[in-house]
Amino acid sequence: MPFECKNSESNYSRTRNTMKETYKSYFLYFLILVYVSGSIGFVVNPSFFSPFTPYTLLLTCFVFLIHSPLVGKKFLVAFFSIAFLSFIIEVIGVKTGLIFGKYSYGNGLGYKLLNVPLVISINWAMLICAGIIVVSRIFANKITVLIVAALLVTGIDLIIEQVAPKLDFWEFEGGLPGVNNYLSWIGVAFFTSYFFYPTIIKGNRTVSLIILLLQTLFFTFLFIFI
Repeated sequence: MPFECKNSESNYSRTRNTMKETYKSYFLYFLILVYVSGSIGFVVNPSFFSPFTPYTLLLTCFVFLIHSPLVGKKFLVAFFSIAFLSFIIEVIGVKTGLIFGKYSYGNGLGYKLLNVPLVISINWAMLICAGIIVVSRIFANKITVLIVAALLVTGIDLIIEQVAPKLDFWEFEGGLPGVNNYLSWIGVAFFTSYFFYPTIIKGNRTVSLIILLLQTLFFTFLFIFI
């Protein structure tokens, strides 16, 4: 009887884990569908699809996190620490114009606290973590990974900057940002993640790569067609 009970518990545990992985896969497939339909929707009827932007970014973050190693909560602490630090830097940047240049956020990214949309810092944390996870599979040296990941994430920002005013995300005085904006973001991506590196690199490479590609292709598509 004890053997049968243990065997039954083991089968139940395996079944439950399999179901969890299946549901996580469904969320990932749904996210891909959302980005594909959103790409077309923003071109065909931007006024209808635009209000869904913050929810799409939150969904992206959710999918990223459920595929991350959450046991022990170290990954969550690292993720939200980076998000918090990014938010503080954004608040200072918007208020002073000294870090990224003079810019202000519109209403396209949803609820704002201290004139900064909450979702933007969460998205930045996700991109930074995803970039580090992907690059760490290519390079072994910590500094090299952080630098390349920072350049990668800033490259994605460069693409988003081209459409941000049209989507009412944010806008710089005089049009597009200066070089200091991109240099600052390289620094932010590097230093906010430096101490969390050992935890971040344990994340899911496949999902991280998919999310980076989704956001890159999505905003590139919008840059071309809107």
